[in-house]
Amino acid sequence: MTQKKSSFRGKVRQDIQKEKNEYSSFGYLKMPQGVKMYNAEGKIREIELDIIPYVVTDPNHPNRNDAAGIAAVGDLWYRRPFKIHRNVGAEDEAVICPKSVGKPCPLCEYQRKRYKEGADKDELSALRAKDRNLYAVIPVNSEKHEEVVYIWEMAKSLFQDTLSDEIELHPENEVFPDLEEGKTLQIALKWKSLGKNTYPEARAITFNKREPYDESILDEVPSLDDMLKILTYEQLEAKFFNDTSEPDGGELQDDEPAEDPKPAPKRKPKSLRGSHSSTDNPPEVKEKEEEKDAPIVRRRRKVVKTEDAEKCPHAHKFGADYDLFSECETCEIWQSCMEENEKGNA
Repeated sequence: MTQKKSSFRGKVRQDIQKEKNEYSSFGYLKMPQGVKMYNAEGKIREIELDIIPYVVTDPNHPNRNDAAGIAAVGDLWYRRPFKIHRNVGAEDEAVICPKSVGKPCPLCEYQRKRYKEGADKDELSALRAKDRNLYAVIPVNSEKHEEVVYIWEMAKSLFQDTLSDEIELHPENEVFPDLEEGKTLQIALKWKSLGKNTYPEARAITFNKREPYDESILDEVPSLDDMLKILTYEQLEAKFFNDTSEPDGGELQDDEPAEDPKPAPKRKPKSLRGSHSSTDNPPEVKEKEEEKDAPIVRRRRKVVKTEDAEKCPHAHKFGADYDLFSECETCEIWQSCMEENEKGNA
């Protein structure tokens, strides 16, 4: 009998090589080949950047607003918000919170569980996901960077908050990412220290006129949505709780149990055991860890019943926008908003 030639021969390896050629690993990001990360270096006090929009591919983009025509699939948008959890697992990794793409997160669920159990603020703060943003940028007038597309990652509190404040004060500058009407951002930086690490924070932003970009520049901008490395719920849960069980069987154990076995002490997840390693994260990833020392007011404020909370005091969507904004941290109706969010996800 003649053996049929496999239809997979040569195809699997070709697909693997194609993926390797398209992306390289960069922590929790998948970096497209040929595209570099942008970093302000040498404690420079001022940088100039053109933020270039990208084509949205994720239907669960956090900024999506169909009524306003914002960040739907196929739209041009200027940033990709996402959240990360730090110090996860045995390797103290930073991982992307699945809520960044509209999926459930075991770490966030554990945080809510520990909150209800009365956990202290330090533990809850360690569990909370931190807000970050990706941007496609072209450096201008830089001695150390080419004028090509780079990827810039910044904590929300270190750049986007300042940008949002400037746009609210001067709404005429909201066209800054537009290819034709856009403007160059002249960003004044102040540098902060945390231990041996230093990181920049945007202190002020000036919007300057620039020449229009041809639409062809969009061909050089990768999809920021596709750069997020999202672990599955099961993978993240196993990493978080340091699960050593076999995927298709019981827990690994010796053939012969030891005499008079004593129950092993129950371990907290690695991220709660006081480790703050930063060997695989850039300095700015520290994201103002001095915030950790600020009192988490929401855990000590009065609980407002859901029926009394007619709307979000910060003009967000009650329940739907639970824990998505920095002001959620001190909101008096945080618990009610969380409970409303859980109802919607039930």
